[in-house]
Amino acid sequence: MVLFAFAPGARALGPCGGAVGVSTDNIYRGISLTDGRPAALADAHCEFGNGWVAGIGATSVHLSGRARNAQLGLYLDRRWQLDDDWSAKLGVLHYDAVRHGRRDGLRYDELNATVGWRGFWRASITWSPNATDMYFGGSGKTHRSAWAETTFHRPIAGRLAADLGLGIAVPGGRGERSYRYGSIGASYGAGDVYLYASRIWTDSLVWSYEFLGDRFTATLSSQAEWVGSVVWSF
Repeated sequence: MVLFAFAPGARALGPCGGAVGVSTDNIYRGISLTDGRPAALADAHCEFGNGWVAGIGATSVHLSGRARNAQLGLYLDRRWQLDDDWSAKLGVLHYDAVRHGRRDGLRYDELNATVGWRGFWRASITWSPNATDMYFGGSGKTHRSAWAETTFHRPIAGRLAADLGLGIAVPGGRGERSYRYGSIGASYGAGDVYLYASRIWTDSLVWSYEFLGDRFTATLSSQAEWVGSVVWSF
């Protein structure tokens, strides 16, 4: 579920394509990467061979207590159209920060697998061997993390559609606990421009830590907000 990083646009008319857009917030897997501020995104990709897609994406990031930055994502996918109804994808992705300095939560690798049915339903599992703490100002140590997501896209009239997404994150950092997130909203296409409006919800984020021999628990309360975005696909 893309909330909001690397939002998908329409399929390119040729072997290469891309998208640029803006959003009122950059919420990815339930976490704001711009601390509630507006964000920009860009993506460029090319198809080659039989079902292979390579690309690069970039999004604005401005985590709390840090300077403005941008996150890049280099990805390589292998896609299959299994039959008239079912499709599948395997992919690898490397994230990194444009500026040097503190990169907790911005520099890591992922492996992902996705299955979809008729463009209506999609489920994906993602695993990272080297994610780093981000939510509570982590130490920068790497650890394994995983995410599972499912999305539904239902056309209503013309190019107006309803969208629903649910996900769960399983951070591997010491003291970090799993959390859930979701979104419900609508999307509309006008030519090569796509409009999105979503209500995004994130479960409470809980982190346990030890200090001077005592154990403490920090909690960020559950949040929900409206996010709007505009994406031009080419």
